[in-house]
Amino acid sequence: MNLSKQILLYILFALSLTNTGCESIFLNEQSTDDTQWIKHTAAAEQCIPYEFETIEDALKELSQANIEVLSSKKVEFPVCRACFCPVGLEYYALIAQKQLPTAVEIGWTVVSDSTETHSMTP
Repeated sequence: MNLSKQILLYILFALSLTNTGCESIFLNEQSTDDTQWIKHTAAAEQCIPYEFETIEDALKELSQANIEVLSSKKVEFPVCRACFCPVGLEYYALIAQKQLPTAVEIGWTVVSDSTETHSMTP
């Protein structure tokens, strides 16, 4: 294989890796007009103790508020390590739309766009 063809293959491979990072975290999830994704960060900023150490802890809060979780996921993303930087850990839960006011009341945030991948998304 000649050098230019080999370089082209490396470039195509590298581009394919960068493209997958843009897919929605909800790509294969089933949701309807009756359901809503919500999220909660592990902490407000670096250097602040996590409110929830695990996704199980986060989901327990919803369960204690009598909110049924239909699906959930943990999303980690790279951030700086300075104390003013956001935490690169968020917990997501799919709940019934009718339970949304309770979830917001206890501190969860509505995910407004299914293409939003995390808090760092503009």
